[in-house]
Amino acid sequence: MERVPINPMDAAWLYVEKEQAPAHFGPLIFMSCPEGDEGFVQRLVAEWRKSLTFAPPFNYRLAKGLIPRWEITPNDQLDMEYHLRHSALPAPGGEAELGIMVSRLHSHKLDRKKPLWQCYVIEGIGGGRFAIYLKLHHAQMDGMAASMLMAKCFSTDPDARNMPAPWTIGLKSSPEKLAAAKLKKQTAASQVSAWARLSNIRRALSTLGKEAYLNANSSLFAPYQGPKSVLNGRISPHRRYATQRFELAQLKRIADKAGVKINDVFLAVTGAALRRYLSEQNVLPKKSLVGQIPVSIRPAGDDAIGNALSFVYATLGTDLDDPLARLKAVSQSTESAKSLQSTLTVDAIEAYTSIVLAPYITETILGLGGYLRPASNLVISNVMGPRQRMYFNGARIEHIYGPSVLFHGQALNITMSSYADEINIGYTACRDSLPSMQRIAVYSGEAMNELEEALGL
Repeated sequence: MERVPINPMDAAWLYVEKEQAPAHFGPLIFMSCPEGDEGFVQRLVAEWRKSLTFAPPFNYRLAKGLIPRWEITPNDQLDMEYHLRHSALPAPGGEAELGIMVSRLHSHKLDRKKPLWQCYVIEGIGGGRFAIYLKLHHAQMDGMAASMLMAKCFSTDPDARNMPAPWTIGLKSSPEKLAAAKLKKQTAASQVSAWARLSNIRRALSTLGKEAYLNANSSLFAPYQGPKSVLNGRISPHRRYATQRFELAQLKRIADKAGVKINDVFLAVTGAALRRYLSEQNVLPKKSLVGQIPVSIRPAGDDAIGNALSFVYATLGTDLDDPLARLKAVSQSTESAKSLQSTLTVDAIEAYTSIVLAPYITETILGLGGYLRPASNLVISNVMGPRQRMYFNGARIEHIYGPSVLFHGQALNITMSSYADEINIGYTACRDSLPSMQRIAVYSGEAMNELEEALGL
């Protein structure tokens, strides 16, 4: 079989995956059947079962051997009974019942003997709605690549028909990506010397060390600055999933009035919700929680397989009671992180990220997560989705969420997915570490209202 190399950053996701900490993620998509079409879901599943052409990475299986490589699986060797599942919620179903089902489905690892994906079509949400939960492995794509895949699958035209299944579309294959990357690096090498790039990285690391670790009053944060908390112990394989939804206009009003970014509002609201949740359990650390925030460095239009991510660290202001003071602290923190990375080229950012993450990746591979001081208290992602309302064969895409990855030492992940005129937030947690985790979603809504009131909106 033809084999495809895996770059080190993607391979790391295979090494850090543990039995209690699978490395797969969403998306979870709410859809409404075309009006009056009661048999839509059954026909969709029947058509998809006959869609037996697989594009990368849906035909990539992990090859045997010490060095991680993908091998291309022939179309006739993929087991659609495994990859495509048709389920229904017990009546009367609803979003709460869907959350329970997705929590259970999200708890189980993908089989490494098969291509690393599964698609669940789930009926019975009520109101003529159903859901698609596409289980993907982080070794093959990041959240932005998954979002771009969804955009390729859907249409802005509600009358469009005969639209193919996601696995028949796929992403650009790794060989194409590697060739493009090689050309890009050769071009960059002719323009900027290796010494100049190394000098940039050295200066960035020096600034990070002096500001984050040595300056107590700095707004710049780095790995291993967050306090130990209940979010950072060992985890079980059992998951709990909850959702929250806001109008994009609401966040824009707050951001404009406060002079901050929309993501700052999201982070501040998250900090407020976590402060309240942890306070109720008498486990709120005196120091503020620190979030690890993935930042896409994927060039515009790049829908290649693999990950193109850097990370910044920011305070969540959980040590502050005042909502406006918290928002200001968050904004200053994110701006400091962006300012630091703005001095680096994309190649330098990739190298810088590898250096900064090396200790965390090493401890995760060695199974030490949850025993040592956490690199961050939780991962908080912001994935940009389609900006227009989308449809699939006449079915309206209502909401897009992102169940995500947990590791030992990180019992909570929060992912914000923007779609059209709304913000969809998914909360993935270890069921045993965070009891009644759904309260965080509820408290986020109340924190948003509190922030509006504080700003006089």
